[in-house]
Amino acid sequence: MAIVTPLPSISGSNAKFGATITGVDLNHLSEEDFQTIRSAIYVHKVVVVKGQRDLLPAKQFDFVHRLDPAADRVHGFDTDDVTDETSGVLGPRFNVIPGSTGVTIVGQGYQGDNHYGLKGITAKSTTHFDAHAEPLSPKAFASGATRFGAFHFDGVIYGSYPSRVTTLRCVRTPKGPDLTVRWDDGSGYTMTVKPGLTAFIDSAQMYSMLTDKEREIADHSRWEPAPQPYVWTGTRKIRNCGLGMAPGGETVPLEGLPAWVPEKVYRFPMVWVNPVTGVRSFQVLPDVVRKFYLKKGTDEEEEVVEDGERIRTFLNDIIDRILKPENILIPMYEEGDVVMFNNWEVMHSSIDFPTSYGTRTMHQCHIPSSTFPTGPAPVK
Repeated sequence: MAIVTPLPSISGSNAKFGATITGVDLNHLSEEDFQTIRSAIYVHKVVVVKGQRDLLPAKQFDFVHRLDPAADRVHGFDTDDVTDETSGVLGPRFNVIPGSTGVTIVGQGYQGDNHYGLKGITAKSTTHFDAHAEPLSPKAFASGATRFGAFHFDGVIYGSYPSRVTTLRCVRTPKGPDLTVRWDDGSGYTMTVKPGLTAFIDSAQMYSMLTDKEREIADHSRWEPAPQPYVWTGTRKIRNCGLGMAPGGETVPLEGLPAWVPEKVYRFPMVWVNPVTGVRSFQVLPDVVRKFYLKKGTDEEEEVVEDGERIRTFLNDIIDRILKPENILIPMYEEGDVVMFNNWEVMHSSIDFPTSYGTRTMHQCHIPSSTFPTGPAPVK
């Protein structure tokens, strides 16, 4: 029987979410246990299902699809709209494990001569060296300093809806001394972390940090990503803290993008509503936003904002309220554990580690949602 245990409170931490789940075998999951896990994902936002060392990739995919049975049976980043030409800052194409339908390897390093049918694969993820405005020096990185890579939620955004739930099975963790995450933004913030873990921030907490006036606007407003957004973002970089755009850089003109069609460019609500708890979250992906459609209330006129600098500063001001050590959850997990999270209510980031720490292997699965995120504002 599935036993859900909320993560213990940590002195000084404002990250009041997360849980562990024990007593289940995801290879053989009863309907009762499935419903318990589903509820836990939406209530606790991030859960660590312990002891799944023998989980088959096909069963991992089946679990994710069971959460959204009307969805296409494909990995969320393996849709028809993702090609070598359009993947952009997503980095190298993903390696789907044969026979799994849509479970991929994410991590770093050589994965072995034959890893579940993938032969001779070397995983390489996008790191802060690729994404940040001012990467660490090689010397500082080798000495144990690190960064959050890029906080985000999963989904192609163009041509498909963001994935509802992401699962990550930890197969192999890098081994080495603790690392120190540095903000390097003048704040002086740092965090000590174990290598190979994943960081989370709560978008509902971010919503709660808005002023009453800001919440009124957010509840009635929408944001529109660019077409082919991961190419469009161009030479712009993420701030050193791992979320929000740094000044400078250039986006790619629409006429310079890979082929696109307007009907695959969606307008998302700024606020997404949890389908189980009704909790509201401020959920915007800063690096792909091209337009805001701002409204101060139901009957107010909509203002279209296309000024990239105004969008950047608006979002960074909100992000800076939550992106502090006391608000970040970095749950411990071991080889064989599966991390599951509500992709519509949290943002997550990998944490870079030196190659000397060895290989990191995670089996990742999420699928494009069959439905649009629900928000207080009407969307089209």
